[in-house]
Amino acid sequence: MSGAGSMRIEGWSRAPLSGRLPAILLVGGVGLAAVVREAAPYVFIGLLFGYLISRRFGTRSTAIAAVLPAAAILVWRSLPQALADPAGADCANVLAPPVVWRLLEGVVGLVAVAVLLFDRGSSPALLGLRLGSRRVRLGAILALLIVGPIALYAGSVLGDARFAGTFFGAYSLDFSQPLALLPAILFAASNALAEELSYRGAMRVWLAPSLGVVGANVAQSIVFGLSHTGSDFVGLQGLLPTLVAMVVIGYAAGVIARRTGSLLLPLAIHLALDIPIFYYWACRIG
Repeated sequence: MSGAGSMRIEGWSRAPLSGRLPAILLVGGVGLAAVVREAAPYVFIGLLFGYLISRRFGTRSTAIAAVLPAAAILVWRSLPQALADPAGADCANVLAPPVVWRLLEGVVGLVAVAVLLFDRGSSPALLGLRLGSRRVRLGAILALLIVGPIALYAGSVLGDARFAGTFFGAYSLDFSQPLALLPAILFAASNALAEELSYRGAMRVWLAPSLGVVGANVAQSIVFGLSHTGSDFVGLQGLLPTLVAMVVIGYAAGVIARRTGSLLLPLAIHLALDIPIFYYWACRIG
């Protein structure tokens, strides 16, 4: 299968289970890599090998291409994240270790998608890499201006011991350095780019021929949710609510991407929501 456009099945795929099973197994494999990070390199190598074999026989598997970018960034995330200076010296540093680490993650996702697009002769617009309508562009600007401050406020509230003990442990954030917003935006943009390209881009679009548009969106949202489970939590109480929230957010972002024909609005919202994460890693007190 050399492309998704002419083979897309609306809604849920009506193909027999035998036709959908390979894609389901591929999604399951990437889901495993999302939960068990040590397995990510092996899953990625297996997927890459499978794609190269399909390419050798002239098919260029669409289903494998769909999950390869997500598998690639999960390999990167299986590596220890670079940490900021615990004394807070990196809070306003545009080259703080967490920023550089996320920048490289963004590069991994972008390169994986670019190579697959080139190999398959596909247009970037197919995956939503386009600005979209004027309304979409305006919505993206408003998302940054409205959602960003709300996310920062929510991040500061989350640090309250009444809430944070469930998720990350009690902490407070240093908002006294205005220039910290620059590395925070760079950090958030890199993370958002990698994930939107991989999940709402490649996985949502290229799984549609096998699972249907709705099935592909459900699949990418589940893997997206699983990728947000991990060692950041100090207790198990926060895992399930976060997983459910990320699945719902991932699904909604997929719907927006499909209806607007662009990743711009989900990318802007994602960026705005991720800004407090930099403050947690580099501007945390306690």
